[in-house]
Amino acid sequence: MNPRPLDTEMLKPAAYPALTLDGAAWEWFLTACADLEITVDAEQHRILEALYSHLIGVNAWLNLTRLTTPAEYLKFHVFDSLTALAPVAELTAPGDLCLDLGSGGGYPGLPLMTWLPDRHWVLLDSRGKKAAFLAEALKLTPCRTAEAASCRGREAGHARPDLARRCALVTARAVGPAEDVLVEADALVRPDGFLLLLKGPSFVEQERQAALASAARFGFELVQEMQIALDDTDPSRILVLFERVEVPAPATRHGQRPGGRDRRSPR
Repeated sequence: MNPRPLDTEMLKPAAYPALTLDGAAWEWFLTACADLEITVDAEQHRILEALYSHLIGVNAWLNLTRLTTPAEYLKFHVFDSLTALAPVAELTAPGDLCLDLGSGGGYPGLPLMTWLPDRHWVLLDSRGKKAAFLAEALKLTPCRTAEAASCRGREAGHARPDLARRCALVTARAVGPAEDVLVEADALVRPDGFLLLLKGPSFVEQERQAALASAARFGFELVQEMQIALDDTDPSRILVLFERVEVPAPATRHGQRPGGRDRRSPR
């Protein structure tokens, strides 16, 4: 049986009623942003309401998130994403290619491009329906160069050669173990580029050692682990930053890498 064709009209924001983000949830969000010295203006408020309305509308028939109340959305989607704003702003420059790997519902990519619209953002998801949703969602942001794409990171060499090892920064949130994300990032991050993972508190005990082994295999180096608490009631999140300090030589027909690696010095 052929799959039911996607109704693209049902992906458009105009298909859904406008929802508001106000009251206690919005006040909490403003206070949390102020604690990180993140400014929030009226236009960003309007954009977040538009993104929220679109997400909730499409989520009724396309599984994007289980967190649907204004408080959950602002805390666990938007503010959690914005905890990465300072390092992204510091590590990249206007015009740089920044990619959100396994973007899903669009987080952290959509908030980051709302606050940093002068970067070239790509929201990448292997599932075509979610990529189609993201293509509509990013139109609600002020980033005029943003795009959505459907493929796996490791497929970039043939599916999107314009992205292959050209990204200044790749972000990833809730897309699997760090060691597996590094496999996908290998095909995307440029020499001296960065991979920024938004991880939960279990990273240190459950993922760190395997991630370090995977990082060494693909020429990444762990630069920093930054703990961020969304509020006093939640365990700390961890921002895990890797820099690509070398690019492995391509494997030969027998699986061996000739002559070692092309060593590059970190910044």
